[in-house]
Amino acid sequence: MKKHIHVIGGGVVGLSSAWYLQEAGFHVTLIDRGNFEDSTSTGNAGMIVPSHFIPMSSPGVIQQGIKWMFDSKSPFYVKPRLNLELAQWLWTFYRSCNNEHVVKSMPILYQFNEWSKQLYQNFAQDSKFDFCFEKKGLLMLYKTAHQEQEELEMAEKAKKLGVDVETLDAKELKKLEPEIDLDVLGGVYFPGDAHIYPNLFIQQLYHNLRDQGVQFITNMEVVDFEYTGSKVNSVQLSSGKSITIDEILVTGGSWTSSLLKQVGIKMLLQDGKGYSYTLQNPLLRPRIPTILTESKVAITPMGEDLRIGGTLELGGMSKKVNKKRLSSIVESLPKYYPQMDAKEPRIDKTWIGYRPCTPDGMPYIGRSKSITNLSVATGHGMMGMSMGPATGKLVSELYLGIGPSIDTTMFDLDRFTGR
Repeated sequence: MKKHIHVIGGGVVGLSSAWYLQEAGFHVTLIDRGNFEDSTSTGNAGMIVPSHFIPMSSPGVIQQGIKWMFDSKSPFYVKPRLNLELAQWLWTFYRSCNNEHVVKSMPILYQFNEWSKQLYQNFAQDSKFDFCFEKKGLLMLYKTAHQEQEELEMAEKAKKLGVDVETLDAKELKKLEPEIDLDVLGGVYFPGDAHIYPNLFIQQLYHNLRDQGVQFITNMEVVDFEYTGSKVNSVQLSSGKSITIDEILVTGGSWTSSLLKQVGIKMLLQDGKGYSYTLQNPLLRPRIPTILTESKVAITPMGEDLRIGGTLELGGMSKKVNKKRLSSIVESLPKYYPQMDAKEPRIDKTWIGYRPCTPDGMPYIGRSKSITNLSVATGHGMMGMSMGPATGKLVSELYLGIGPSIDTTMFDLDRFTGR
């Protein structure tokens, strides 16, 4: 008889893991602090992007990041505070920003995202799913010569990896988006990328899992672990109830590090708060998912709607919407789309989510060496939706003791602590 696995965390990684684990014959129970109506995954830009093969920790990021930290409307912000974990994260991030790390990471990230795209396509071919999966590619638009140079260098790296890529001037871009006026110098087009409506995917995955017998414990937090030696015996919920554990998989996103502290596992992980809002049936809607590269703003058509999102704040899980940063997202739109009527959304219509960021831009996926019945899958940063299904499939392979289908060396849980 296969083991009973309790999954903590119901974002796309937790749900995808539950999907492939139950498919492999495991008994699965998923515990989540919410009710699957809202999570870090639901407000995602929905981009499935093999083109995003460069980790966040790369040469030049430190210098640019320091400049941005002094700009109240910049795409990246670290809230100054006396915090040892943040200091350790920043130091490790700094050490990871080197070319050797980037070269090692690129093929892994590309393969992982490409695998996930194929798995999304499998879901889309299942009659039980309809989440607006489309393969229209991704446009990286730029306005300045400096940004053009960066994007063209990226395009060359992509070609060496075998990624399909096209460099386009303003006239060629007009052929891709004939109904929209663009005020840009040019763009790079990745035709192999895809996108989805993440809210639909999360809801459909949740309901299909319930139909297939996966148990859910919702609106409940895990507040403590009872363990002896190297094994977790039970978890205590916020209701006071205790649940006996056979195997446990932690997919708690940005909350993972605080959870694992309770079993003596240290994990360098910071929240990367982002904002998004969704326009319902807008008059002007790009056909192709787009990133406004200077502003670091993502634009995604989702059915008849349009999702707009951006920023990365390391703010200690602050729930406050920074109006200046929200304004910077909105103000960037007419700079690229002169005809777009950019109105700032109400605060209560603005989604915020915390993306779990590792110092080297690579996720944590694997089994703990110190707690024998505990595994972890988190740390995907802004790529959680893109990598979700592949992570779930990889988790199932690790539990089955087969494969894995991808090299997991760079995903090691203890790569910074040496334990």
